[in-house]
Amino acid sequence: MDLLFWSLCGTYFVGWVFCCLSYFRVKQQVSVWGRRFLILGFCLQLIFIVTGYGELKTVLFNSLSGLLIFLSLLLILVMFILNFYFPEQIFELIFPPLTIFFLLLSILIADQPVVTQEFLERSTLMGRSLLVVHGSFSMLGYLLFGVACLTSGFFLFQEKRIKNKTLLLKKVKFPSLGLLDTIIFKMVVAGFLFLTVGLLLGINLSILTTQGAPKISLRQLLPVFTWSVYAILLISRSAIGIRGRNSAIWSMIGFLVAVISFVYEIALLMQQS
Repeated sequence: MDLLFWSLCGTYFVGWVFCCLSYFRVKQQVSVWGRRFLILGFCLQLIFIVTGYGELKTVLFNSLSGLLIFLSLLLILVMFILNFYFPEQIFELIFPPLTIFFLLLSILIADQPVVTQEFLERSTLMGRSLLVVHGSFSMLGYLLFGVACLTSGFFLFQEKRIKNKTLLLKKVKFPSLGLLDTIIFKMVVAGFLFLTVGLLLGINLSILTTQGAPKISLRQLLPVFTWSVYAILLISRSAIGIRGRNSAIWSMIGFLVAVISFVYEIALLMQQS
């Protein structure tokens, strides 16, 4: 398993290096090889997850290690989807190193549990299935919000350079402000839908585990607050036509709330362990 883990990390790294060379030197063949290595790394990670958790016979989300490994898999999957809809952008430069970071981080906190043994023992198959789907959808929602935040930051940077007339178009292709605004909107919509489903499943899971009497705490309220921030953004965009700079700033504020919610959740889980 160790050999497989370091092989997939190395494969991601090689693919990322090829993608960097392709982006700055505009070599089509280099880009093809970079994507091939990333696809190979994705396949190796699937094998690693299936093999590792098949041997342990446990739930993927019962530890922070499993949570981070799954998050790293989602990063690469989202990158492929974004490349399909928005080709020739910088997603291949950003996502692979983040994937490697979360994979390496999963080693450092491999023994930190997320789900208590009591929950696993008394939970039904339906409860465990809800846990997996709830975790998957919520993490994917936060991840898409993160993409929207990064795009928003690049939007503000691009806008400033255009206003100051310091944007030099040479060999590297820079996305237009219109395209960046479209990416922000689509990522927020997709993330909002995933987070909505994740929250609904989380409420049902809480009802099942507390036998119909869930406790209201900051742990439950922060994700709802995050959902509300993005709901206001989407309503404002539809009702008053908020676009461009204001949309980008609001998206970054929403992701800041999402990060606070995620960090608070991780801190609670580590305290419980």
